[in-house]
Amino acid sequence: MTGRRILLVVQRYGAEVVGGSEQHARLVAQRLAQRHTVEIATTTALDYWTWAPYYRAGNDFLDGLLVRRFAVTAGRDPEFKAFEHRVLEEDHHVRDELAWPAHQGPVAPELLEFLHQHGGEYDAILFYTYIYAPTALGLPIVPERAALISTAHDEYPLRLAPYRALFHLPRAIGYLTPEERAMVHERFHNEQVPDEVLGYALGDAPPADVAAFRAAHGIAGPYVLYLGQVSEGKGCDELLAEWIAHRDRGGSPDTTLVLAGTVRMAIPDRPDVRALGRVSEEDKAGALAGAQVLVQPSRLESLGIVLFEAWQYGTPVLVHRANLVTSGQTERAHAGRSYADNGFGAALEALTSERDARGADGQEYVARECSYAAFDERLERLVEATAP
Repeated sequence: MTGRRILLVVQRYGAEVVGGSEQHARLVAQRLAQRHTVEIATTTALDYWTWAPYYRAGNDFLDGLLVRRFAVTAGRDPEFKAFEHRVLEEDHHVRDELAWPAHQGPVAPELLEFLHQHGGEYDAILFYTYIYAPTALGLPIVPERAALISTAHDEYPLRLAPYRALFHLPRAIGYLTPEERAMVHERFHNEQVPDEVLGYALGDAPPADVAAFRAAHGIAGPYVLYLGQVSEGKGCDELLAEWIAHRDRGGSPDTTLVLAGTVRMAIPDRPDVRALGRVSEEDKAGALAGAQVLVQPSRLESLGIVLFEAWQYGTPVLVHRANLVTSGQTERAHAGRSYADNGFGAALEALTSERDARGADGQEYVARECSYAAFDERLERLVEATAP
């Protein structure tokens, strides 16, 4: 294999892992491996909350790449929610902030020792995600050959002590969006660190059988789709409140709100709300292609991958205006609308009336900005800025 030797460090890595940052990391590893020798250093965890062991420690292979899995000696502190409340909302000591990465985890000392002993053998080491221990504690061990793919958004932990120097240490930073870069620059004044806005890449859209999806789940008539974890943290409680208020005012008659993804909250028992749980890839394609609109209510996304996936099928998106990342994506693509609090219904009706035109703009945008060729060029610039 020609090119450079690259190590990618990420908190979780595997075919079973569902998460935007990890999905991006796997894509980057696969694309860089077309031209470089790529390895992954990660943990044995699958679940991002407990970090409980799932994979066997040691060397593994996925997509033909060497995956070095290191044991998690401490998962997320069982009292983390109380600790989080104290650090984020109450008076506390700086030692509490410095302890944040270890309390949140995953703690994998052998991964850090591997970086100490062998980090110098790699031309570039790419770290995902800023908030977790492998990056917060690992990047400072090898800053002279590190790139940080921070996947940051404007959340309170970004203000904590362990991260104030982190964004100044690497040789380069890969941002997912222009909004992320602007936010990080405003907070850390680290414009001197070379950077690249990476975005995302998609292959051809998987075949979509809308009729099969409808038949499998008994969905007739028009529907609005939410795809992702169904939880308060993703804004689904606010989405449901907006939807119910909209329908109770007579909006979107005969339309169903379909929630596809792992359910972690109570769902109201209404005929116009359907929670499907996690769906297959085939059902996901059919759901995206058949929806009137894909809605993304989260205020804290660092990259809306599902927006790109919807646009591949010509489905426009409706996003919360408070999320500068997803509203920025949507505005650049001219492929949807954003809504403010209490403005969901009006925005949905306006977008439904212009569905085909906005959806076509989304398809055009994805073809241009999310091609493998365009993404690979951006990755190469990041690697060149990182390798000593």
